[in-house]
Amino acid sequence: MKTPRSRSGGTLGKVMMYAPIALELLTLMRRSQGKRRGKYTKARKRDRAFDFLLGQAQKRMKKQGARRW
Repeated sequence: MKTPRSRSGGTLGKVMMYAPIALELLTLMRRSQGKRRGKYTKARKRDRAFDFLLGQAQKRMKKQGARRW
């Protein structure tokens, strides 16, 4: 007889549970860094890459049912 698998029991479940919280914290941190840096200062290549990845993660974490046609 097979034992039932739980979704949140493993490491992946914990990561998926904390991912939205970590994403929000990273977004707040990057926004505060941008305010300190200034409006017209060009970001470093590493910062631009990190901002791109952060934006993609935010796009993926949004609810799928929220599309407007």
